[in-house]
Amino acid sequence: MAVAGVAASLLGGPMAGAALAQTGSSAPVDISADEQETISSQCKTIFRGAVEVLQETSRLRAAKMTLYNQKKPGGGGNGCGNVDRVEAEGEVFYVTPKQTVRGDRATYDYASDTIVVTGNVIAIQGQDVARGDRMVVNTKTNDVRMESSVKGAGKKNRVRAVVYPSTSDDSKKPAASKP
Repeated sequence: MAVAGVAASLLGGPMAGAALAQTGSSAPVDISADEQETISSQCKTIFRGAVEVLQETSRLRAAKMTLYNQKKPGGGGNGCGNVDRVEAEGEVFYVTPKQTVRGDRATYDYASDTIVVTGNVIAIQGQDVARGDRMVVNTKTNDVRMESSVKGAGKKNRVRAVVYPSTSDDSKKPAASKP
């Protein structure tokens, strides 16, 4: 199985929604942090310090998270529209009951339905693990590309995945421990 296939299976529940939460869910998004700053003139909200975002069974943790809203043409009202992009940084963890993704930084772009996780990326589902420096996920198609700057024999960049064969007991195995 290719690394992209492993990563796609590891990301069965993509990060999306108001704060990288579950796609299509109407469940509320609960965001907690040590502090929040809204800069209306720049249409952005910054959460700092042990940021945790919960929606249903998904959880996103980071040291800092910035939500960028679209600027309305003409600047009517407060001049800000829907969330356009979300950036999380500082030991980013995205955890669901079945998978965990870890990186130094993650960005979700609503226009392209794309998540980019960078910096020592580790994606885990059950016992399966994929590692690289950069992972790009299309949340509409669930296509995943894992990249790495680590050189292997032959001087080519290499990603790494360890995949265990499926067994009938896989549904009973716990997901990776949660951070």
